[in-house]
Parts: sequence; structure tokens; C-alpha cells
Amino acid sequence: MAGTWMLRDNDLHGPGTLKKWNGKYWLAYHSYPGDGYEAGSARIGLAWTEDEELLEWHRLPEPILTPEEGEPWESGGLYKECLLEHEGTFYLFYNAKNQTHGRWIEQTGLATSTDLVRWTRHPDNPVLRVTPGAWDGGFVSDPCVLRDGDRWAMFFFGFDYKKAQEGVAYSADLLNWTKHPDPIIETGQPGELDASYAHKPSVIAHEGVLYHFYTACRKPQKGDRTCNFFPEYRTIAVATSRELKEEQRGGD
Repeated sequence: MAGTWMLRDNDLHGPGTLKKWNGKYWLAYHSYPGDGYEAGSARIGLAWTEDEELLEWHRLPEPILTPEEGEPWESGGLYKECLLEHEGTFYLFYNAKNQTHGRWIEQTGLATSTDLVRWTRHPDNPVLRVTPGAWDGGFVSDPCVLRDGDRWAMFFFGFDYKKAQEGVAYSADLLNWTKHPDPIIETGQPGELDASYAHKPSVIAHEGVLYHFYTACRKPQKGDRTCNFFPEYRTIAVATSRELKEEQRGGD
């Protein structure tokens, strides 16, 4: 199981205050039915708590979205949710893959609800599609959707089966999205932390600066403390919307 998003205020430049609905905090998560790493076709569920310390959670008894009820583009599994509420409607963005083995394609879909229990997939799914032959020709994944003034911004990562890089798309209505054509965070130079992948966005604001956290990957090097089985070295990196002063970077 992996919890990926709690219902919060929608403002990209705001404090990220958690929102309640029906007196509860809500968490979107996904789970895989098999044993092992991401084994089987994942489905999406919701959990809730009334605990102000966010420690005691309860789950809805059934998943809210399953691949079996979806279209072929999502038959391999559903995951990496982004849940928001706008004008009385809940929007759940998620990425999904078309198969569980081989070179699959991942794209981003949308489902809506008015009660968090009954969900309807958007008829024009996937709302964010791959661009064949481009930097996002294999995946457009891990949606992070927030309100940027009079428009919505969706941060995501694109993958061409070689490099993963961060991108952004914009919408006026949460339904129709236009991708910025180029990555907004590219992979680094050989040997740098994000030489292979710069992906999986999480964006927050603090004191007027946007902090774009992402997973950085490169090939293992001597002295690395860890190495996963792909093999690669992974860590968390950050990019900021403007250059930070020395004290903001943690200097003396």
C-alpha cells in the first residue's frame, strides 16, 4: 500500500493546509494484490481519519477504482493518485499502465465524484497522454495538480524508456489539458544525482518560493550507501523557482 495524496487546499502558492470533508481528513492510496515489488494490477482506495495527529486511520471497505472496470489503457493497474475538491466536485487524477509486463505505456486519467464513494471516469480519458517519439513518449505519470492563479497546473514526469524528466501541463477547467512542450526539469550530467531520472514531482510553497521535490536516480558509484536492484542509486532532490539565499540553503 502507498498513500500518495491528502485532501488539501488547492493553491499552488498557499500553505498546503489540509481540508476536511464530513469532518474527516482524507487520504488517497493504492495497493498491489500480489507478493513482491508492485506485483499485480494495483487498485485505488480511500482512507480517512478524525484524529488531528493523523495517526489512526480507517479505510473504505472497497476500492473506489479498479483496473477491471476501466479501459484497455489502464488494464495493467492504477496508481499515484492526486485528490482535490473544487466547487463541490472531487477530482481524482491517477496514472495507469496498459499491461503489467514488458514495455508498457503509462498515462494519466481522471475520475470525479460528489461523495468520495461513487466515482465516474472521465469519458475522454486519458486526460494526459503520451507524445509518440517525444521525451514523454512512454510515460506521462505521477500527477500533482494545484491551482496557479486563474489556471490549473499539473506537474508530471515523462519517460521515453531512456530518461525520465519533469514536465507541466495547464488547464482552465481540470478536464482539458495542454502540455508545455519541453521538460521543466531535465536530467543532469553524467555522474550527477539525477543523471538517469529526474521524476516523481511533489511541489510546495514556502515563503514565496516553490520547492519542486523529485526522485533523482543515477548509476551506482563506489561509496554509495545504498543501491536498489535495478541497479541504481536513488535519492530525493529539489529544484526551486528562484535561487535561494545562503541562509535558505542551510548555510551558516
